[in-house]
Amino acid sequence: MTHRANIEVADPTSVLFGTTEGIETPQLYINGQRIPCPFDAEPSTGINGPAPNVPRWLTTSTRLLHEGQVVALPTETVYGLAANALAPAAVARIYQTKNRPADNPLIVHVASLAMLRSLLPGGEIPAVYEPLIRRHWPGPLTLLFPASPTVPAIVTCGLPTVAVRFPAHPVARAAIAYSGLPLAAPSANSSGKPSPTLALHVWDDLEGRVPLILDSGQCAWGIESTVVDGLRQPPAILRPGGVTLEQIRRVPGFEACQVYRKNFTDARLEQAPTTPGMKYRHYSPDAQVVLFERRTDDTDPAAEQDSALTEALRAALARHPGDPVGILTVYPRPASWQTQVGGATPAQIHFRAMADEGPTSDPTAAPYTKNLFRSFREFDKLRVRWILVEGSAETHEGLALMNRLQKAASTVVLYP
Repeated sequence: MTHRANIEVADPTSVLFGTTEGIETPQLYINGQRIPCPFDAEPSTGINGPAPNVPRWLTTSTRLLHEGQVVALPTETVYGLAANALAPAAVARIYQTKNRPADNPLIVHVASLAMLRSLLPGGEIPAVYEPLIRRHWPGPLTLLFPASPTVPAIVTCGLPTVAVRFPAHPVARAAIAYSGLPLAAPSANSSGKPSPTLALHVWDDLEGRVPLILDSGQCAWGIESTVVDGLRQPPAILRPGGVTLEQIRRVPGFEACQVYRKNFTDARLEQAPTTPGMKYRHYSPDAQVVLFERRTDDTDPAAEQDSALTEALRAALARHPGDPVGILTVYPRPASWQTQVGGATPAQIHFRAMADEGPTSDPTAAPYTKNLFRSFREFDKLRVRWILVEGSAETHEGLALMNRLQKAASTVVLYP
């Protein structure tokens, strides 16, 4: 089905959620007005009797979701392509729209613990997850749960588990809460391409295939959520993302958490992945990605590390004289460094940085993964042939960053 995509601006600053009952039930406020929702303690209105002043983006998205359509919406990680997770025909539209492999399961997004319980056998949340939920939900964390029969097999790919996330983005939470529907929502891109972190990216990939795109600007994290399986012992990160291994290991019961493909492998997971991001090549731009990884650890002085990277990049550029090349560093680099690397033909070389600013100890600063996929897409529009990417230590945010880069890279260069 071909659609004329409609883009609606959805202002996240107009949306608030009450905290008196924690995250047990949704308490939605828009522009200061309480908007009763399904699963709310006060569901006196909702989709069948909307409260006044509900914004058009919310009423339109709710109508489309209840009609079994797909809607592209922002989250704190990347833009998602959402549909009613309990309607197999609606979920099938996700796979068709993205050209997604049929054996790649979906993450279901909820807006309250009450909604989560509706997806679980007996409505019981496994006790092992309670401290993790208290600390990191809502947020960029997906958890693997036993699935109740109400969850369609097309969501789980026939597996007995379902991956569930409680997003923190106000617009995503509002869309879920007001519709009263748990939403299956993978990234809103063509399968295999870099994940979208702007509404424009969704338009570039899916225009004509989605009826509505909600635009709330750039996503804060820029990479997908962390996926944790706490049903196994020891617990495991199946996909690193916005919540780091170090943060998870500080939660009671998760001190020994492992990382899939770092601490262990499992042939069964290779054949039947329980969550997205495990089996297929992902996140790849049209250009060839060359990842530069340090051969040794990062204990050398920063100046020596910088010099080694500079020489490695210059050597790579010398092998592709005249080719348009993108260079992507973790942090912004000064013009003097760019000239040193680019030499005499800087017009053929385009520089980008993943982070908005240099290293900082400010805990509120944007993560340095923020501009990874955005940069990949910008390089493709510049029609570069090669993207040379600075790697990172695989700690904290770097674990998720390197996971994405290693999946996207066609070549890895080890340098001193």
